[in-house]
Amino acid sequence: MFVVHDRMALAVGELTMNKEKLVVQKNQISDYEKEILLLRKQQEGLENEKEKDRKKIGELREALTRAREVKIIVCS
Repeated sequence: MFVVHDRMALAVGELTMNKEKLVVQKNQISDYEKEILLLRKQQEGLENEKEKDRKKIGELREALTRAREVKIIVCS
């Protein structure tokens, strides 16, 4: 009888520890998911900035080309 009781007590103890580990792991997963969401938002913001920069560089190149054309015409 004592052996069964001891085994039962060990099993209950292990179950309690496993439940506690599970709670910790669920919290870790939740934290990781939040971090992933923040990183995705940062990436989206950086992609938007990158696109704006590409457009601005294109506009500046066009302006530089026009300025060079004007300089060539004026100097000729």
